[in-house]
Amino acid sequence: VRLVGDADADLLLYVSNQSFEDGDVRLKLTVDGVTVVDGEFHVEGQHNWIRFPLGLLPGRHILTAESDTGATLTESFEVPGNEPRYAVVNYWAEDDAPELTWDFQREPVGFA
Repeated sequence: VRLVGDADADLLLYVSNQSFEDGDVRLKLTVDGVTVVDGEFHVEGQHNWIRFPLGLLPGRHILTAESDTGATLTESFEVPGNEPRYAVVNYWAEDDAPELTWDFQREPVGFA
């Protein structure tokens, strides 16, 4: 697992804070136990996705994500090795119930 240029990515991972209630949140994401994201995410106008192009071996992988507010997420996904996949992890919090959501797809993300 390593950060690469967009053209070499097997997974284009986008991460965003979508919560006006938690305007600043720290998120940590790992793929197969390797930290790929660890930082502060600001809600700004809710349209602030940060791209992390990842080089992965073909096959099944495990993504885990956690926030400093206690939200967690674990997802299994597969990359074929001959074409990229796209994923979005969004942080949400309403009424003190933080959560992380996951979208995984074969086509580029609409906002990308």
